[in-house]
Amino acid sequence: MRRYCTPIFLIVGFLWSSCEDVIDINLNDANPQLVIIGEVSNQTNRQQVTIGRTVAFGSDNPFDPVSGADVEVLTGSGQVFHFDEQEPGIYVADHFRGRENEWYELHVRVDGVLFTAVSTMPPLVIADSIGTSIRNLFGEEEKLITLKFQDPPFMPNYYRYLWSVNGAPFEMVHLAQDKFNDGKYVSEDLIDFDIELVTGDSVMVQMQCIDKATFDFWNAVESTNPGSAAPANPPAAFGIGALGYFSACAMSEIATVVQ
Repeated sequence: MRRYCTPIFLIVGFLWSSCEDVIDINLNDANPQLVIIGEVSNQTNRQQVTIGRTVAFGSDNPFDPVSGADVEVLTGSGQVFHFDEQEPGIYVADHFRGRENEWYELHVRVDGVLFTAVSTMPPLVIADSIGTSIRNLFGEEEKLITLKFQDPPFMPNYYRYLWSVNGAPFEMVHLAQDKFNDGKYVSEDLIDFDIELVTGDSVMVQMQCIDKATFDFWNAVESTNPGSAAPANPPAAFGIGALGYFSACAMSEIATVVQ
């Protein structure tokens, strides 16, 4: 499985369009496009929005920051949180913790143009156990991490899993939905073919409950073939003129040592 991390400017270096159709595009000569990455979490009092522009495919620097933007998040309860530029392209708001079932709207104004996106934070789902499993893959035994949890019934749920192995930065490892196991007790296996887990490895798993729009975005990213000149395009959260996504996610973390 490919690995992904936030910010995703390496991914958008493939220059997807702002619609869901697949297009042919010259990766080296395409005009830079605005990229907005916004996240609101229930786990921290500091939220962040990252704004930049795409760079030529193969560039040594995948992030061209955009400074001077006006950034704010409106909540369903009527609050407005303003974001300050902490460093080029990085905007933060302190004393702002996301809440489950709350509606959020991100406003980003760049060069006089307003971009907006909305997201509602789903209810938090927490894994009640984590452990090591062994599976025979291609004739060899592979260790993987297994989470177990109760999926809430009678509602669609979408999950994004990231992990940190031995203190490394968190990386996306799996994406899932409950289309076929709504309301069931779920056993979710996490494995990355680029990382061989061995006995004694320390693994921290971040389980994110996300909305459908965020799931659709990452599902498109996950299915992209980087070697193709016409990759599938993630759904546009901000409409024409900007790539990226806005996600209000309820997350939890759970750790284990590989056995």
